[in-house]
Amino acid sequence: MNKAELLHFYTTFTPNTDPGEYGYLFHELPQGLPELCRLIKCQLIHPTMIKKVRHLLTDYTRNEDEKFYKITEMLEALVERNADGLTFERLPSERLLISCRFHSLLLISMLRSRGLPVRSRVGFASYLSENGRKYIDHWICEVWEEAEKRWIRVDPDWELIDIQGDEFLMAGDAWLMARDKEINPQLFGVKKSWGMHYIRNNLCYDLNAVLGNELCYWDYPPLCQKEMDELDWEELQLLDEIALYLQDPDENYAQLQALFSEHKFLHFKR
Repeated sequence: MNKAELLHFYTTFTPNTDPGEYGYLFHELPQGLPELCRLIKCQLIHPTMIKKVRHLLTDYTRNEDEKFYKITEMLEALVERNADGLTFERLPSERLLISCRFHSLLLISMLRSRGLPVRSRVGFASYLSENGRKYIDHWICEVWEEAEKRWIRVDPDWELIDIQGDEFLMAGDAWLMARDKEINPQLFGVKKSWGMHYIRNNLCYDLNAVLGNELCYWDYPPLCQKEMDELDWEELQLLDEIALYLQDPDENYAQLQALFSEHKFLHFKR
């Protein structure tokens, strides 16, 4: 797949990002990424922010991640809670209480409706931790910037555009750094779950996302259902290879697709 074909691939809706009958909600979207991210935050509240707005909520006061999977399910619920659709005037009680994976899905769906290349990426954000000393599990987007001929990292949850440096580490980079003992794997995770298994899982999620299959947090491919000490040498080498290829998924897309097709334990089927 050449560069033009690859970029076209990332303009095409996947099953999880296709708005379907709710595509009309995207007809009059703001043009700029900052404005789109602001609009997304008017539709969604990350569960970590619930305490700050609990007094403004009514029926929905807990994490709703498990209620949704595809963008159509999210859009249907948003319309049910406010028939005006996607609006800057949406009350907190009318928003969905869902995490970063769903924020990225909404931005992807919006941009692809405009024919723009965008993809979900999975990794770890130091800007989510106190003093930036740990790397918190996080999902963002890569958006193709045609003028500069490069992907820019966009976090619609935190409204960050063009994230630079190691503020966000892709799962593959984290895996290689931890494998080479350049960084402590216990710095990677969230809440009470930290370590190499978390990096391994996000590596598999990122592989799936790059190939157009945006899994959810509880979708564990068979390889991710093993304890780390149960992985054999060949499985570890395969993960190393995937991590290396994910450092440049455009250049290595064919190799990533081939590895994915060859090893069914990297797949998750609902």
